[in-house]
Amino acid sequence: MPRRGRTRGAIECIEVAKAKDLANPANHKLHGKLLFRRRDFDGAAEEFGRALRYNPFDRETAESLGRAEYERKQFEAALGATVHAFLLLNDGDEEGVRRLRRRIQTLKQILGWGNRELSALFRERQETVHTSFDRLEWNRERFLEQGGLPGANISLHLPPPRRLEGSGQLDLASRLRRIKPLAHFSDEQIFKLTQAVREEIQDVGTLIFGHRTQGRDLYMLERGEITVQRTTTYGTFALGAVEPGDFFGEASFITGQERSSDALAAAPSQLFRIDATVLDNLMESSPEMGVQIYWTLWHSLARKLRATNDQLKSFFSNESMPENFLRLRKQAAGVPSNVQVEPSDKIRLFREQGLSRRELMTLATFSREKRFGAGASLFQEGDEGGEMYIILDGRVMISKFIPGAGEEALAILERGDFFGEMSLIDGEPRSADARSHGGPLTVLALDQGTVREVLAMDPHAALEFLQLLCRLVANRLREIDEKVIGWRIMSGERNESVSA
Repeated sequence: MPRRGRTRGAIECIEVAKAKDLANPANHKLHGKLLFRRRDFDGAAEEFGRALRYNPFDRETAESLGRAEYERKQFEAALGATVHAFLLLNDGDEEGVRRLRRRIQTLKQILGWGNRELSALFRERQETVHTSFDRLEWNRERFLEQGGLPGANISLHLPPPRRLEGSGQLDLASRLRRIKPLAHFSDEQIFKLTQAVREEIQDVGTLIFGHRTQGRDLYMLERGEITVQRTTTYGTFALGAVEPGDFFGEASFITGQERSSDALAAAPSQLFRIDATVLDNLMESSPEMGVQIYWTLWHSLARKLRATNDQLKSFFSNESMPENFLRLRKQAAGVPSNVQVEPSDKIRLFREQGLSRRELMTLATFSREKRFGAGASLFQEGDEGGEMYIILDGRVMISKFIPGAGEEALAILERGDFFGEMSLIDGEPRSADARSHGGPLTVLALDQGTVREVLAMDPHAALEFLQLLCRLVANRLREIDEKVIGWRIMSGERNESVSA
């Protein structure tokens, strides 16, 4: 059989092997060699790149990728792969050092780079190799923690590359992995997140941040307890307690506004501080990670908003509500009429809220119009929630019935405002009442399927949409906190909690 025919047959066999075991780097490496021999440098670079992703410790693959990129005249990619290979050389491989050093110098001259650019590339590649080793070591430890192989004594002989900054990334990633709200993050995203995280240990009584101070850094509590409180001329009022695994400081991170409360260590506490600027950069480079961050914050804020709403029930009456209280005060929901809204009116409304073009088209296509008469009830506390709403025309009052005090208006919403989104976040019943206020009302309704469709779009669009929803919930939480403080002052409550 001619050589070309043998090569073609070998490639067909490799394609079969790849289909059966896609993540096996050996199949991609061999395929790359055959394609390189056929001078298919584009295909060879693709295969060598996949092999290196599956096994970043294969020096030969990294060097072969560098050669393929050189033949494609992709000189910066060739230099990156060659530096990668250089970092994987064994001690004493003097011939390999000379060969790769010559190649690095040649590529450096072709690119017109100086020592500064080359040093930055070395640091980047060294960090990549080290992170890969950390992930391998971490997976090994998790495997052994889960039982491993009976009687196996596994050890890794590959020495970890020298750390450039600190030595605790593996430990930090392992601890972040145990934080429940981060459970849906991939291992790679957890490792990226460590770039923004630093540990803080706070003694009891330490003020972590103060009311009306500037700052967007985000916090997670690992151990201990944090009290969120507000000091006024009438006393100090606790707004909530942060427990291990919880976030705090989200509202300022999301909105950029000053802190709306004090955060005080109520017990010796160990926490993670997430640098807002570094996190912004991580999300800009990886919108998929941004989606995970904002999805987590959305749920965190929704839980706090529900808890704050529930505080309003206890201010004016020590008696619990009768079991059938909600049923007795239940009003028939308003029956919406079908109305037609021009797509251009929908798009204009959504554009006012700063949505992306992709979101504009999706929401304008899938939202349904509903019209309610003056004073009509859209939903009441305790109802099942399957939709969120955007006001197109008219106003909505969000309120809560407080035993012993009556109905308390929590917010008056106008054109462009969102409401009813919390039930879509956590599937819980409605936490407040909503009815049209001061006249008829036209809304656009989005059900859970539509919201899921928006979030399933490309990561950039999903991130923009989640940022919008998080800003909504964060601002609503600030408003309700103000209501809580006001009601406590009016009720004559005094709080003697420790103030920094």
